[in-house]
Amino acid sequence: MKPLKILYPFSFLYYLGFIISQRIKKNRQKRLSCKVISVGNITVGGTGKTPTVIFIAELLKSLNKKVCVISRGYKSSINSRQ
Repeated sequence: MKPLKILYPFSFLYYLGFIISQRIKKNRQKRLSCKVISVGNITVGGTGKTPTVIFIAELLKSLNKKVCVISRGYKSSINSRQ
């Protein structure tokens, strides 16, 4: 038996887990009365996210828009507030 054929049942379990995860995330979505811009990516540090957020915030403020920046921080929990 080829090794790849052994992995087929696991791929089905992985796919099933992915579908369940997507359904859970969809149920947690909320509709907001304001516009939201999310700046982020997989890479931590050194990719220019902070300067990008500062630029966008200053640009929107110059257009007389209300701006609120929320930073979760690396590995922080939702309950930690400053």
